[in-house]
Amino acid sequence: MIWIVVIGSRSTILYSFRFLKQCVMKQLSLYTFLLLLLGVSMQSCFEDKCNATQRFTQFDPVYLSLAQIRQPITFDSPRELLNVGKLYLYKDYLFINELGEGVHVYDNSDDTDPISIGFLTIPGNFDIAIQNDVLYADNVMDFVSIDINNLTNPVLIDRAEEAFYKYSFNNQYLAYYRESKVVQVVDCQNANFGGGWFFEGDVLFANDAAGGVVSSESANSNVSGTGGSTARFTLVNDYLYTIDQSNLTSWNIDAGAITLGSTQNLGWGIETIFPYEDNLFIGSNTGMFIFDNSNQSNPTLLSTFRHARACDPVVVSGNTAYVTLRNGSFCESFTNQLDVIDITDLLNPTLIKTFAMENPHGLSIRNNFLYICEGDYGLKIFDASDSDKISDNLVSNLKNIKATDIITLPNDRALVIGKDGLIQYDISDKESPVLLSTITTSK
Repeated sequence: MIWIVVIGSRSTILYSFRFLKQCVMKQLSLYTFLLLLLGVSMQSCFEDKCNATQRFTQFDPVYLSLAQIRQPITFDSPRELLNVGKLYLYKDYLFINELGEGVHVYDNSDDTDPISIGFLTIPGNFDIAIQNDVLYADNVMDFVSIDINNLTNPVLIDRAEEAFYKYSFNNQYLAYYRESKVVQVVDCQNANFGGGWFFEGDVLFANDAAGGVVSSESANSNVSGTGGSTARFTLVNDYLYTIDQSNLTSWNIDAGAITLGSTQNLGWGIETIFPYEDNLFIGSNTGMFIFDNSNQSNPTLLSTFRHARACDPVVVSGNTAYVTLRNGSFCESFTNQLDVIDITDLLNPTLIKTFAMENPHGLSIRNNFLYICEGDYGLKIFDASDSDKISDNLVSNLKNIKATDIITLPNDRALVIGKDGLIQYDISDKESPVLLSTITTSK
């Protein structure tokens, strides 16, 4: 018998388990530890005796010394795209994260033929944002700013040390997990039988994973890039906002100089951030947080919309927020749905309607068209002009791709990222998007 379990975004998994491992080892979250213990106990209750072959993705921890983490940032020769992370667009350049290792850079001036020009090596990197030719990135537990005015010669501007959570062992710091495929014969009595993920020592075993537009355009003269709905970094004017599993932090950025604004703890399970007008919308495992960002150094919590426990990116247009919830992930949810929320009163967001989905991930809303990445089920485009009838107004469904996040652009272009790579479309005709180009992984 073959047991295959599939879950969500690898970047979220790797980032989250880095934090989860720290919580368990350092006893920062007794509740999380008890949940893990309960899960193991429940599985051990089965009395059936059998053996089964289970396929896992094995994630071996990669530890780095401070010297390795804080080595000079380099722009190296192009390399193979293997473990796809998040997507970011800046000017005519595509930046695709290689989970935990750095960023692939492509010249996308001709979107029918993107050209790989190099690899920006940043150990322990998962997220970036770019403004005025300065790239901001996580570098394991540090937060760095890098001058990329000359891409082939990046220059470190500033480093905020220990800005993010860290896990260390024998003066080594957990940077990321290196992926490999394994097949194990597991006794049904084994506590890990049928589990989605588990640790054996420092090695993480999980099932195969899969993974939208955060516009950083400002009202001032700043030139900023665009990320997807699963972003953990976002820019608003002269401030950059970062989230980790529990905190929202604002940073003042002045020509690359990094100054801490404020940090607010929101509890466990913070996932994504989306700026809209003078507000920040934060997606978590259990709900959506709405912040007033008129004081950019210290956003103020206005309200929280609670939902079932699930992974949930959020995007906003006008007085409506769109939230996807999915199962089969570390969020331990059994829900696949789209929540449409009325945010006319930011102090009292209310549910308009819930629509069933297959396995929704990232999403984007533009000109009343809603784009939802359905993981292994492809990309769906809906006419969202009537919030009560979105699921009835499916315009097209691209089923032959893996889609985990998306960026849509004013020039009718869509950039779709998934575990197999990047796909670019001309979406002038929403019923029949035209394939422009692909960047495929080498796996």
